[in-house]
Amino acid sequence: MTLDFPPWLIGLFLFLLGSCVGSFLNVVAWRLPFRGQPVSFGGRSGPLTLSWPPSHCPNCKQGIKPYYNIPILGWFMLRGRCGHCREPISLRYPLVELAVGLMFLSLYLAYYHTALTQRGFVSLAHGGPTLALHLLYVVILLAASAIDADWFEIPLVLTNVLMAAALVWCVLGRQPMLPQVSAAGPWGRMALGGAVGVVLSLVLLHFKLLPRSFDSEHSPLGAEPATPKANGPDNNPMAADLAEGGPPAYLSRRRNKLALAAVAALVLLAAAAWWRFAGLGAAAATLLAAILIFLLAVLPQRQQADAVTQTVTEESESPNARREAGKELLFLLAPVTLAIVAALAPLPLPTAGWLDRLAGVLLGLEVGGLLVWLTRIFGTLALGRVAMGLGDVHLMAAVGAVVGAKLVVLAFFMAPFFALAWTLVCMLSRRVQVLPYGPWLSMAAIMVLLVGHPLWHWYMTVAFGASAAHRAPAAPIHWPGEPP
Repeated sequence: MTLDFPPWLIGLFLFLLGSCVGSFLNVVAWRLPFRGQPVSFGGRSGPLTLSWPPSHCPNCKQGIKPYYNIPILGWFMLRGRCGHCREPISLRYPLVELAVGLMFLSLYLAYYHTALTQRGFVSLAHGGPTLALHLLYVVILLAASAIDADWFEIPLVLTNVLMAAALVWCVLGRQPMLPQVSAAGPWGRMALGGAVGVVLSLVLLHFKLLPRSFDSEHSPLGAEPATPKANGPDNNPMAADLAEGGPPAYLSRRRNKLALAAVAALVLLAAAAWWRFAGLGAAAATLLAAILIFLLAVLPQRQQADAVTQTVTEESESPNARREAGKELLFLLAPVTLAIVAALAPLPLPTAGWLDRLAGVLLGLEVGGLLVWLTRIFGTLALGRVAMGLGDVHLMAAVGAVVGAKLVVLAFFMAPFFALAWTLVCMLSRRVQVLPYGPWLSMAAIMVLLVGHPLWHWYMTVAFGASAAHRAPAAPIHWPGEPP
């Protein structure tokens, strides 16, 4: 089945779909950390869920009429205030909806109307599953980033869903831009051996034959904080009110106007890029504009910077941090050892497409998780305090499962540039903020979907010459985004 609909109609549909998904993402980002807490609404009490209580004003408790829930437009129809009590409504809602809509649109245009089309994006059957997976990937990374920015935690349910989706997609058949590594080659054997090692370490941990680090607070099983949890629902006296409502409005009308002006400028720049260049570069510019809009929406914090700094500092310090990091090295001993042994041993593995795709997913998952985990461990050993959280480990493992080993490495090294750029903005605006690292990892992971391979090719050309950049490896390895 080919895409017989006009491109503008498909693009419009995906933009509207993205804005609706962005509206739901606002709900997920605000309610997921409080899910299950008792709340009361309309004379009824019960646990908070993603669907109950229905949308309402946290000040006057009045429900929001359906036509005011229209993504993006609803906020402007209400002029940014509740229709009953005139309490301000956060600008975060329409900005997140706009950002997700633009991301959906940019990925569709990049995959089906640029040079990427030649790599297999020709129909719903060939390329459609990849687009669907990448749209889910974007939504989960955005939800994780919003929650991490608010509460300094990444719920593992989000990363687990993304890992599971990558594993399901790997058995659906060959698709463009999905990871695939020859299972019979050293990289594939390493991935399979490492996966066996992870299962073995988890079993040993379950039966308490391996010690659990940080008394399970930051343990590999069940621990969700990506960075020290500064404002979680357990220690926030406003948790119940926040769970019923949503993110607070910006502090002033002037800030709202400045934010809207910045958003309008970003959208106009993206439109100008399409008008002038109309290619993969324009799609990447649109995606970057959407990322900046999303960051503008979620990163301003409620708390005073001094209070956040103090809380984060206190919760990141542990008198036994180095000892606990050593326990995590013990957990990694079996996966790393078995990965090396499997890579060196010529194992008789069958030749099967699904096994090659599984090896590609596992290799990306292990490389992404190991990069951040080793950074956490050695940073903790060097500093004597928790350097990063295991939520970031799970996040990059999920990213690697979707995009593969090469692009997850690139995303890991791109993330600091996003963080440094935003830090410069905070310094210029004289707003010192303590921010988790998860959003920067997520934004870099989204950008590599479109700019990852051009950047990798440029690096290989500069570092090793043009011949090395085009030289095929000895083993048959199909990296994501490259033609089969």
